[in-house]
Amino acid sequence: MRKKKLLSTLLLSLSAGVASAQQEQGLTCHFGYEDQFLPIPTETKSENESPVDVKANKVQLLQNGTSVFSGNVDILRDNQLLSADRATYNRNSGDVRASGNVSVRGSEMVIESEQAEWSVANDQGQMLNAQYHTRQMHARGEATHILRQGQQTTDLDDATYTTCPEGSDAWQLKADKVHLDHETAVGEAKNVVIRMGGWPVFYTPYINFPLDDKRKSGFLIPSVGNSDKTGFDVLTPYYWNIAPNLDATLTPRYMSDRGLMLGGQFRYLFESGEGEVEATYLNSDDLKSNGEDFNPHYQEARKLFSWQHESYFDNRWRALVDYNYVSDDEYFEDFGSGLSLSSRTYLNRNVETGYTGDVWNFTARAQGYQTLGDVEEQYKRLPQLLLKGYLPDQALGLTYELDSEYVEFDHNEKVDGQRINIEPAISMPMGTAAFFVTPRLAINHTQYSLKNDKTNAYDDSAIRTLPIASLDSGLFFDRQMTAWGDNYIQTLEPRAFYLYVPEREQSDIPDFDTSLTTFNSLRLFSHNRFIGRDRIGDANQLTLAVTTRIIDEESGKENLKLTVGQIRYFTDQRVTLDGTIAERDSTSDMVAEAVAYIGDEWSLNSEFQWDPSGLKSNMSSVGLRYKNDNGGIFNISHRYRRDDPTPNNGIEESLEQIDVSTQIPISERWKFFGRWYHAIDQGTTLEKIAGLQYDSCCWATRLVMRDYVNDVSDQERNTAIYLQIELKGLGSFGQKSDSLLERSIRGFEAE
Repeated sequence: MRKKKLLSTLLLSLSAGVASAQQEQGLTCHFGYEDQFLPIPTETKSENESPVDVKANKVQLLQNGTSVFSGNVDILRDNQLLSADRATYNRNSGDVRASGNVSVRGSEMVIESEQAEWSVANDQGQMLNAQYHTRQMHARGEATHILRQGQQTTDLDDATYTTCPEGSDAWQLKADKVHLDHETAVGEAKNVVIRMGGWPVFYTPYINFPLDDKRKSGFLIPSVGNSDKTGFDVLTPYYWNIAPNLDATLTPRYMSDRGLMLGGQFRYLFESGEGEVEATYLNSDDLKSNGEDFNPHYQEARKLFSWQHESYFDNRWRALVDYNYVSDDEYFEDFGSGLSLSSRTYLNRNVETGYTGDVWNFTARAQGYQTLGDVEEQYKRLPQLLLKGYLPDQALGLTYELDSEYVEFDHNEKVDGQRINIEPAISMPMGTAAFFVTPRLAINHTQYSLKNDKTNAYDDSAIRTLPIASLDSGLFFDRQMTAWGDNYIQTLEPRAFYLYVPEREQSDIPDFDTSLTTFNSLRLFSHNRFIGRDRIGDANQLTLAVTTRIIDEESGKENLKLTVGQIRYFTDQRVTLDGTIAERDSTSDMVAEAVAYIGDEWSLNSEFQWDPSGLKSNMSSVGLRYKNDNGGIFNISHRYRRDDPTPNNGIEESLEQIDVSTQIPISERWKFFGRWYHAIDQGTTLEKIAGLQYDSCCWATRLVMRDYVNDVSDQERNTAIYLQIELKGLGSFGQKSDSLLERSIRGFEAE
């Protein structure tokens, strides 16, 4: 009478090992049989400790140890209750025959049938015309015949499975034959049909599936879609469970316009590291032209290879690999799915090892890039060695720092060579809760050994040594305030940062990896206006800034933060990079940043940079965000940047964009989401997304339409349609749009 194992394996077989939790957030699901399950037992007794308790209106004792029970028969053993109108039990053989409104109830499953024959002794038996319900998945189904062969196998005829409530057959799976091997934890089904709304939508003559939560080799749900770049697009992944720490996914991808692409992913996990290898290969691209544009890779092989690896050892050492390769510049544009993906210009190729200690950090790497498109090739670092040290709270309150680097730069066309940089520093942090003062002195020494200088524009043995002195100080004031009936603490934090770096002639030093930083609030307090070590900016300047915060006194939550600052230049800046203009004004632009949280649902982020002398804004970024507990999302942001005058007739180039995205719950089951991303300065819409999602207790569907360009300057538009259908408790198929929506709509979370 131990039916619990039978019913559990029945559920696992039909869910094919890809079931997910049935109760969805935001949905109220009533299935009508929740009160039929027995309470979950707090402890499990062995079979010998579980007596058989029988109750009935009438009992008749026959010969040979046979008892006949009739009228409201209940047979209870080991948290399993068999109920019937009539039951015959043979004490010698352990056989039970039940008929008339037969039901078997447990804590996880309920099964009902017309007849049941079971052997308590060897756990063998059969049930006819059975119906079942499960607690965990709220699943239900039928089987005309269930045959149990002990703990080894179970066979079901004409079995069905669905997670829809009673009275709804939005979807249903049906199989002619189901065979469950409990020893190997593998199930098999023949002639499987999935119906939606009564209509057959999928058929397979054979499937196999796991009966537990362990990984198992087999085909995954295919993905189907359509786009202008590929045409009709079908991916049929096959999962290969090689070992507990090794697996692979082989994915044939058929594109009606381009042909058959073979893809694969291999993952590994060891005690000290993990990694992933991915590759794709298209033997010949069949797309001759896309509209009026000729495909430059027609009948060429298209391929991708990627390897990411991480190892972290107990002795604080690490090893990292990030290697990427594609066959051509347009690979991501043709086969990728996102604006940022198709706009890639450099693919990283990096191998490194390193040590992270309490005082010293060491990194050794070899790094290069694959350049995509008509952009300048980056320098390779073959190799780069970094050593950093930080020793705070030493004698007299001093802090010692060291930042050093050795790197060998390599380039196919430009000047290359070696660079050694050493920068020791000493500082003395002082202060209390009301103020802080930190004087700091650093010495930067850089030495070059150049080669391949075909234009003789640089000093092959350039040396640069200069001091970097700074004094950082600040005050902290606070006061209590009351607003809207709540108590808050307001702070006022003025800060002054003086920086002095003498000028050194650096025009005879090449630019390997240096650029001018974006002017923002972080730049106000940095020791160098350049990123990289080829330029150390001269400075004799004072930054004055003030920050105010409003903090909820009870929760400690920061509701508002506002910072305003500006740099005062005592001398003109003279050190520049090629193509940049040195600062000649006595003051920098004003910079302001504000972050505000309005209640629990609204937030505002803004940043402004304006020129007080010219009374013009050089940069602004404003973003307003709303998100509630019911899934409502609204984002709107505006970005503006006025670039410096260029040699092109002094015209000021600018960037201005607006981005609006939303998710609107129309009802408990329906949601709308969309995005409009527009470049105002170019009059071009970069991306438009619109979609609908329906979500019920047993199935869900999402339709997304996307219109986009691969690059800001690209005039050719692309259209993609994503249709995804999820049968809860079984799986999903179609073109997934989760990653697209998470990237495009801030705050979107795939369920």
